[in-house]
Amino acid sequence: MNHLLLTRFQGAAIGGNILYTDRIQIAPNQLIVDTNSLLVTGFDSLIRHGKFNDSDWSQSIFTDILHPERSLVAMLPLMLFFHDDRVKLREILVDVSHSWQLDWETCSSAVAIGYIISRSLTESLNPSTIIAQLLDETINLHPQVFQELSTLDRVCDRPSSLYQVAQRFNTNPHPIITPTVLAIYCFLSTPEDFSLATRRAYQIERSQFTCALTGILAGAHNSLTGIPLNGYIATQQREQWLSTAASLLAAWAGVYQQASSPPFSAASSYPLAVASPRVIQRRD
Repeated sequence: MNHLLLTRFQGAAIGGNILYTDRIQIAPNQLIVDTNSLLVTGFDSLIRHGKFNDSDWSQSIFTDILHPERSLVAMLPLMLFFHDDRVKLREILVDVSHSWQLDWETCSSAVAIGYIISRSLTESLNPSTIIAQLLDETINLHPQVFQELSTLDRVCDRPSSLYQVAQRFNTNPHPIITPTVLAIYCFLSTPEDFSLATRRAYQIERSQFTCALTGILAGAHNSLTGIPLNGYIATQQREQWLSTAASLLAAWAGVYQQASSPPFSAASSYPLAVASPRVIQRRD
């Protein structure tokens, strides 16, 4: 294992909050800052229930078609929590998209991002074959998303400048498809270099959404340890993101609290229990 799963969760959460404008200038990503309440509610739902709760995600964490960018970013907790079961992850992302009244293009884009994150977290990501695997294994992608990803697969096989890539994909009129495809390109073209991938994302489109998706993909793949110190320090509320990611990992792993324990983020010195499958357990 190249990186701990904990640091990968933390890398995805921190990565989306960093906006690299060039090698020196770093700023918080305003899109993620604006989405904080949605993300926190999503993380909290999974941590409290230890599973996906449909009523929480369709009501308490409700967004709508007027904010598709924030909706896609708000699905990050689900992408992390269900990373080890890609079929289940796709089903839940589709269900949430329907509950939030998102269009098919946005839903397909979320499924594509979730698939790549899943491959990273399970250490089965091969940059040269990941898009072909995505297209082969994922069903019911929107035709435009499928077509753009197919084109991206061909583009990644030959050297191209950022300008050429941007010109090729900026012709798509949908507001989600182009940023998603460009974020995947920026990540896959330099998968082991977080700062370079995120700087290229800013240069290719200057879109906060593209930068956020690239940071999430690169952070999940390179983990927290792969994020440069200057970017980590520039992240707003970084301690909250780290503790929230740790709590989500604990919930995913089956760790649950004894009655007297405080929340997961402060429970390191308190009694915890690990749930065993098919064994009667306490549920406080």
